[in-house]
Amino acid sequence: MKKILVVEDDPVNASMLRDYLEAYGYTITVATTGPTGVATFNAELPDLAIVDVLLPRTNGFEVCFEIKRTPHGKRTPVFLMSAIYKDLEHAEGYAKNDLKAQAYFVKPFDLERLLSHVQLFIGDA
Repeated sequence: MKKILVVEDDPVNASMLRDYLEAYGYTITVATTGPTGVATFNAELPDLAIVDVLLPRTNGFEVCFEIKRTPHGKRTPVFLMSAIYKDLEHAEGYAKNDLKAQAYFVKPFDLERLLSHVQLFIGDA
């Protein structure tokens, strides 16, 4: 079964993502802060990470940077999401080119679009 780490401090958004992706058979772990997200990534070694940009203590860009510095993180897809950074062209460019993230979603986003990206990068659960 494929494992996905969701790093999201909003309990409603975290629950929605967890419930939706679990319904498709993925195993979901939720972390609510940047440092916890990095630690959980290193402990769980998920197949994919979905990281909110606006997080307490360490922002999602830094979380992505820390993940991508690890041997497992170099080959693990990371999706960033934000309701704050809505300049899609700039945010996507920074996420993909500088941080090596595989996708950037502006909240609110379509869950079916997210699922299609998940399936594209890691396959079915």
